Amino acid sequence: MSTHPIDNLLPFDSPDFRADPYPYYARARDLAPVYRHPLGMWVLTRYEDVAKLAYDRSLSVEQIDFGPAAPLHDSALGADVPRHTTLRRVLNKWFTPKAVQTWRAHTQRHLDDVLADIVSRGGTFDAVLDLAYPVTFRTVCDLIGIPPLEAIGVRTATYDLGAGLGTNPTEDELAGVVEAMDWFVGHAEHLVTLHTAASPDGLLSSLLAMEATGDLTHEEVVGTLTLIFAVGHLDIGYLIVHGLRLFAEHPEIARAYRDDESVRAAIVEETLRIDTPEQFITRMTTQPVTVGDVDIPAGEILILLISAANKDPEVFPDPDVFDFRRDNSKAKHLAFGGGLHGCAGQVLARAEAEVVFRTITERFDGVRPAGPVTYGHTDFIRSISHLPLTLGTADADPRPL
Repeated sequence: MSTHPIDNLLPFDSPDFRADPYPYYARARDLAPVYRHPLGMWVLTRYEDVAKLAYDRSLSVEQIDFGPAAPLHDSALGADVPRHTTLRRVLNKWFTPKAVQTWRAHTQRHLDDVLADIVSRGGTFDAVLDLAYPVTFRTVCDLIGIPPLEAIGVRTATYDLGAGLGTNPTEDELAGVVEAMDWFVGHAEHLVTLHTAASPDGLLSSLLAMEATGDLTHEEVVGTLTLIFAVGHLDIGYLIVHGLRLFAEHPEIARAYRDDESVRAAIVEETLRIDTPEQFITRMTTQPVTVGDVDIPAGEILILLISAANKDPEVFPDPDVFDFRRDNSKAKHLAFGGGLHGCAGQVLARAEAEVVFRTITERFDGVRPAGPVTYGHTDFIRSISHLPLTLGTADADPRPL
């Protein structure tokens, strides 16, 4: 198993790579599945290795230099045990099955409003700006317990943050992260000053109550709010947009979703697997780790390419084929990571996507392409910037019944 850069198997900065990284992942998986990248980190591409290390509690995120995104160390995303346990517990109660049913109802209400507006304008819309983002953002604001403030600012800062969290960000991308984090922290601080206007049943009030009792520091309150804003709609929005693109380009998938409730969950999972929103997770070794026949010392950065693992043919036969009837009994996709740092909001993400997909397929005759798709891919995020669509003929009144 080679640990040497045969050539740059994974040219993260290349436009061709960013447009379609999957052939590069396949080559790296074949030639050097445990790959010492020229940039200095170790990149892993096999499902078996990535899954095992995602659950390895000896690996650290707290010791990784987040650079200008350092305030995220004050959230569960950037903390190790035992601090992670406290910060994760803060979030978990907001994403229980019972709580998610509440957020589903909020998502449905916001979607109904959005669809009514789209229909009134003739049925053509941008799936990103007109549907996925406003619906998911308003739902996150409901969860936090605040009115939907600064929607454009949150969306801009979220993209700038994601674009700068790749493997080798440019100076402009790093500057974008600085500005995004400054904006997020300032926005969170502003929300704290407005806490008297927040819902007593929302996350913000809960965080402030824990700060008052000394269970959280002020920095952890701000870091948690920043995390919720930064990721509370990013992956969910991408899942929704990618699913709608698949429905538009492959109407048979939309019909299957509409006609067979038993395959709906599988369609969502295959959408997550086939083009994973966040391409990798990053960890640091705190002790020597052996992967296959490669010994990795302590203090090394690992890039666990969950997107490559999700295309490993040893686990997912014909991995580039969208097959919602594939047998997933032996292994599950890793789109939401795994272990301690697996996405806390993944249940909500699936629920919001289900609300959108069910409503679109049951109330309308699917969706149709209405213009070229614009992508905003980086080496870290698979992002659709604009997706023009047209609603099919209404099968029912798009307003709430």
